[in-house]
Amino acid sequence: MSPSRRRRRASPEWEGREVITVAALPGRGLYVRHLGHPEGVDGVHRPTVPPPGAQARPPAHFERHWLADHAHDVDVVHVHGVPPRLSTADVEAAVEATRAADLPLVVTAYHLSDPAGVDEAHYAAQLELLVRSADAVVTITPGAADELRRRFDVAATVLPHPHAVDFVRMRRARPDGGRRAFVVGAHLGSLRMPGDPVAFVQALADAVTQVPDARLAVHLHDHLLDPDSSRYTPDTIGAVQRIVSDAGGVARAHRPMTDSQLWDHLFGLDVSVVPPLFGSHSIWPEACHDLGTHVALPAGSHAAEQRPCLTYAAAGDVPDVASLRDAIAAARAAETPWRADPTERWKERVGIAESLRNLYERLLGMRR
Repeated sequence: MSPSRRRRRASPEWEGREVITVAALPGRGLYVRHLGHPEGVDGVHRPTVPPPGAQARPPAHFERHWLADHAHDVDVVHVHGVPPRLSTADVEAAVEATRAADLPLVVTAYHLSDPAGVDEAHYAAQLELLVRSADAVVTITPGAADELRRRFDVAATVLPHPHAVDFVRMRRARPDGGRRAFVVGAHLGSLRMPGDPVAFVQALADAVTQVPDARLAVHLHDHLLDPDSSRYTPDTIGAVQRIVSDAGGVARAHRPMTDSQLWDHLFGLDVSVVPPLFGSHSIWPEACHDLGTHVALPAGSHAAEQRPCLTYAAAGDVPDVASLRDAIAAARAAETPWRADPTERWKERVGIAESLRNLYERLLGMRR
């Protein structure tokens, strides 16, 4: 490790251990923000991760130009994803720039398939280059680690996804369960999902209407109704609204929610049904687990392995109605939902932070 790199004193809990500066690339997501110790005493500094409410910083990505400007300021490069616009040659150039700077390269395989669902072959090539070049690979579930071993002969360290919801909100009492309606929600966002969203909503509506006292609520982003938007799809939205209305539910179009608004929305649901999804892992089961909202996920997905959840089978990308009905009915019959213990979530996050600190120390020790 170059002695010229800047150093900060660690907190008393980490006295005698150098602060490790890590470039988390990219560093804007809630997942990356929650990798550090909740009290910030792990001796790991991630300058690319702005704290909540902080003014946005220039984006930091795993690119050779960014590395050329900042490699001398960090001790470890930890890649959590790369921009889809980068070619494999661009990714390889960034790998070479990391090696030239004598920095350890850690890669988190959060998604093992294209989270945008645009170009699976391109994403697979990026992922293979990253994980085969990494000094260490991290992933979130044992199933994902098994897939990495099968596909790339790579041994990944499994660290769970940290909590999504803040600890204060996590401790709030659930809304009164005495109301008659059992609210089943689905958030379709900008309709970036495999398969036909209308077919998904039809299957969901058919399932919900077979569960006593269940009421359907579907949410979409309002730019789908904006003629100036590239996502303008009035026919699709109209079909979704008709299906939901015929099932006695409500479909709402609104601006994308902030984290706080999304947590409030999920808190008001009894069960959240996640559509077939691109990518591999998701913040959705974490947030539902934190809030005590049942979540139903596609069976066989890595996301369904993250936390206790309900699952449904699908024919292709369309849910099997009977399977989805059974999942919703199971949530309806449950006396209490699964809910995270805030104390255990705190301990889990501390464990994640300590595991990463130990990983970084080991890799830096290999270079000393």
